[in-house]
Amino acid sequence: MKKFFTLCILFVVGCISMNAQSFSFVDENGNVIENGATLTMDKVGSIQDIVYGSEYPNGYIIVEKPTVPLGGVYVKNNSSQKKNCKIKYDVTTLPAGTSFAACCAGNCSNIGNVGSIEKEANDVEPNGTVDISSQTEWVPGEAAGTCVVKLSIKGEGSLTTDSEITVNFVYSGSTSVNGIHNDVNNEVVARYSIDGQLLNAPQKGINILKYADGRTEKVIVK
Repeated sequence: MKKFFTLCILFVVGCISMNAQSFSFVDENGNVIENGATLTMDKVGSIQDIVYGSEYPNGYIIVEKPTVPLGGVYVKNNSSQKKNCKIKYDVTTLPAGTSFAACCAGNCSNIGNVGSIEKEANDVEPNGTVDISSQTEWVPGEAAGTCVVKLSIKGEGSLTTDSEITVNFVYSGSTSVNGIHNDVNNEVVARYSIDGQLLNAPQKGINILKYADGRTEKVIVK
């Protein structure tokens, strides 16, 4: 009986240990973002959309369009050991004609409909952080709107989610960055997908263009 009781205690302790919050969301200053918190992102950035047409001098024009980036959100390993984790981007609200790009340590994917994207972060150092903000962004249309994304982390060995937050990407429609660039004398020397793969031709979604002068630009190909 005592042996059985001891085994039960060890089982409970093991379950508690496995459900410990190994990972959490933190801001750029290392402050923990509370589990269940809701964040609002409304700072407007820009991305460039390439529009093809025989009526244009170089066969295309590049038009700047607004983006709403995820700012200052990181994933932190709170444990004393290197650990792996999975970050899930659950896009629950995405206005028609818009897209969402999810990135984790430079590994990016984009989605044009409500759905989920999952990324992995491997061998995260103890007390180390993973950047999930760079290039994670909502690309709205011209009209005002909101994109809602639930972010969750599940650490290696965890039975349940370590932490979950909701991010509202809000575009008022009043901040315009529209502009036309006709780079007739600047040749595109390479084109990449958002996850870094070299492309031989334009691919639907977000493309990264590298120009002869060394500049790189993100553009949307429809």
